[in-house]
Amino acid sequence: MIRSPICLLLLVSWNLLASLAVAETVDVYLLGGQSNMQGIAKVKNLPDDVPREIPHTYYFNGKEFEPLVLGKTLNSTRPGEFGPEVGFALETATAERPIYLIKYHASGMPLHHGWHGNQWQGGEPTPNRRNFYAGLSADDENQGTLYKQMTKLFRQGIDKLQADGHTPQVRGMLWMQGEQDSKHELSATTYAANLERLRDRTAEDLKLTEKLPLVFGQVLPHEPALPRFTHRTELRAQMQAADAESAEPEAIERVRMVSTDDCPLLGDTVHYDAEGQLRLGRKFAAAMAGELAEEHSP
Repeated sequence: MIRSPICLLLLVSWNLLASLAVAETVDVYLLGGQSNMQGIAKVKNLPDDVPREIPHTYYFNGKEFEPLVLGKTLNSTRPGEFGPEVGFALETATAERPIYLIKYHASGMPLHHGWHGNQWQGGEPTPNRRNFYAGLSADDENQGTLYKQMTKLFRQGIDKLQADGHTPQVRGMLWMQGEQDSKHELSATTYAANLERLRDRTAEDLKLTEKLPLVFGQVLPHEPALPRFTHRTELRAQMQAADAESAEPEAIERVRMVSTDDCPLLGDTVHYDAEGQLRLGRKFAAAMAGELAEEHSP
């Protein structure tokens, strides 16, 4: 069939308009950390007023984004468990601004380069250590294996949204980690600097042009701490100092800490129960909303 130039022009124009309609900007949040980011709270223990399909929220399963349905979506290591993403999404996602979550977690794992898994090796940064050390540049061979895996997953999720015709906008990062770093004096007392490196290097590796807002939780609220957390006090002090409003030398721009002292724990006194995880996620949402609001303040 022969089409007139006018028909062809109309067809091209229609296809262009259709592609522009699909290519909407979508809000992306990155989540990372160890077991309290993974979440071992039970979905069955959530209050009845928490919907099992979280509205306007999509979770990256490693291949595609799917609606976040508790008990069906594998948003923790085991089905039927959840982390802070639930409370965060309930307070953040709206019909006008759905959210897309990309979460990476590794239970019991450290940030400081001196750790290799749960073994302290110390010394200078070394290749192939199992930690979240972000390195000094994109081609730093000393980056921790967990950091590499995490940023790879983040890129895959962002790339998937782009392939689907969206324009992903990374709005912020949630971080819940630190228990392992409390087990050595050096990793505990340098946590703020390592956290700042993690945030800045993540943004650099994802080619983000703006300073990435980061909200994190202060770990180990239970007193007294279990004996293995030998430098809990120093770690928690570093976390508090890292908050942008702490007025301490360690304060990091666009970083907010949330206290977890009122988040109920499981019997192990380390991990948050269903109410604790729900509250933690809501605290993350409030802190992130405050940080993003300041973005547009005069």
